[in-house]
Amino acid sequence: MQIQGGENIMMNSSISLRQRGAATLLTALILLICITLVTLLASKTVLVETQISADNYRMAQAVAAANAAMDFGVGYFDNGGFDQKINATGAAGNDSIVDIIPDQTYPSADGTQTTTASLTFNNAAGTRCVAAGATPNMKGGLITAVGRSDDGLAVRTLSQCVGTIDIFGGNGPKQSLISRGGVGLTGNYQIINRFYNTTAWSGNAVNIGESASASTYIRPIGTSESDFTQAELEDDDTTNDYTSEPISDRNKGNGVDTIASDPRLSSLTGDQFFNNFFYGDRATIRGLATSLNQVYSAGSIGSAKDKSGVVWIEGNTSMNGGTYGTPANPVVMIINGNLEVQGNPVVNGLLYVTGQLDAAGTVKVLGSVIVEGDPSMVPAGEDPVVGHGGVDLIYTPYTLDRAANPIIGTTTVISGSWRDW
Repeated sequence: MQIQGGENIMMNSSISLRQRGAATLLTALILLICITLVTLLASKTVLVETQISADNYRMAQAVAAANAAMDFGVGYFDNGGFDQKINATGAAGNDSIVDIIPDQTYPSADGTQTTTASLTFNNAAGTRCVAAGATPNMKGGLITAVGRSDDGLAVRTLSQCVGTIDIFGGNGPKQSLISRGGVGLTGNYQIINRFYNTTAWSGNAVNIGESASASTYIRPIGTSESDFTQAELEDDDTTNDYTSEPISDRNKGNGVDTIASDPRLSSLTGDQFFNNFFYGDRATIRGLATSLNQVYSAGSIGSAKDKSGVVWIEGNTSMNGGTYGTPANPVVMIINGNLEVQGNPVVNGLLYVTGQLDAAGTVKVLGSVIVEGDPSMVPAGEDPVVGHGGVDLIYTPYTLDRAANPIIGTTTVISGSWRDW
């Protein structure tokens, strides 16, 4: 009986061991399956996170490329509008055709990746930047930048409306020469204005009879501006009777084209006189010049040669030859002091002198000259405009408020017009 009982115990023990082994195996299988599932899930999560990170990285590349292209586009527009360099036919700019900008490329610092962006300008009427029925010009419109990642899979589009600050506030000069005080030129000069009927406007006397040789010209009576081309209206050759009507000279005196001794002009303070032609005060205009890094001391006026946009010269100075601005990209030059002209300088745009203009040499201005004549700057007993040299003033609004392209440095982005969709 004892032996039989021992056998039963041994049998039961063997069964128990087999049962525990099966449970252990089942548990191990379950754990293995769980580990496998966890591993697969973790691998899937890593793959998804890697894909998400890659997508985010490439989208960040596309956004960065689009932003860079937009910054380039706004800077390009600020340098002369939508019509500067190239167009669809490959011809030169300034032909009233919106420029075609090549695709931009942005290589990484290590040279392993290169993102790209396309940039387009649109000045057509009916877009959200130009009202329907408006006359399109090169001074405002829509800039669209499309950025792409290095593999080209991620794309982001940005758009922005841009326009131009009206530096003249709708009150651009309409005469070739404007002086708050008197004009006492004694040299040779001719003043031409074929756009309007006045050539000179002065707060005090214009002593044309004291000049060696002086004459003023307007468009022939009975003609209109539309009868002539822009080149004819701006021509400094007055020998063609069909484009030039002589009005005033040193023998006949001042004619109907000269507004002299106007109390409305002479009674203005210096600031009122300045604000009569500009949309903002002196600090605002100087700020525009500062933004272009075009504020110069009197001694460094030569640095302003070949510059366009707003230029500010601080102090009494002399202009000795050189060209300032171009017909396509004019200059608005403010001389905050007295100006003596030497040599044969050429100014395309507006020349504003706070003190006295002394034409000792020969100055040619395609646009307009305004002389404030601050009494604290003008030598005692002298007129704000003097000189025994030559003065050749040809009025044109196309270097002023009718400029085809925005004056450099006057760009503004339209608030609320930025889009990233």
